[in-house]
Amino acid sequence: MTVAAASIPGPSFIAGLSPARARKQVEVVEPADEALFEQSLNGDREALGRLISRYEKSLFGLLVKMTNGDRHRADDLFQETFLHAMRAAATFNRKMNFKPWITAIAVNLIRDDARKRKVRGEVTLDGSTADEEAPRVAEPVAAGENPGESAERRDEEAYLRRALQKLTLLEREVVLLHFYNGMTLAESAQVLGVPLGTVKSRLHAALSRLNTLLEHRQE
Repeated sequence: MTVAAASIPGPSFIAGLSPARARKQVEVVEPADEALFEQSLNGDREALGRLISRYEKSLFGLLVKMTNGDRHRADDLFQETFLHAMRAAATFNRKMNFKPWITAIAVNLIRDDARKRKVRGEVTLDGSTADEEAPRVAEPVAAGENPGESAERRDEEAYLRRALQKLTLLEREVVLLHFYNGMTLAESAQVLGVPLGTVKSRLHAALSRLNTLLEHRQE
């Protein structure tokens, strides 16, 4: 399908529908992702807004974890992912599901970003920051959670984040896609562009390493 350039919303519109604003939208019964994407390509900005809002939790959350908790960087990558998707619409196979396709775009963008940051000396290729003590945006206290519970939760999350950073980039991707993003191993293989057996072996290696790290913490 050929999409007129004028029908593609610009960066300012995408930015306006980033997670900070998307979460304010009222939840409604949505059509399939693929249908919303098609409508977006035809210039329907409301459909694009719904699609972005739908992916706030899964895709934006995945990017937060893959950037070691850097929500500002994750927000930039989230916006860039949808811009790239709109511009690369011709590569979307209508017989496939939208989620693995958009997730693959996000993963490739974050890999490219990590390489650029490595060149600038800001990050290693495995995704760990050059300054592990870099400040991060504070997470809000969950409803019904007292300060002590909040502190304990943040400590657990920080430890898990450090443990994930001890995995290789390829192992960490599989863990986050499968356990955090809720993808099947077959979908994860599609996102990463590797055979299913490769995903299984990476996941096995990652879980073995994480189990070892958690056992050492309990000792």
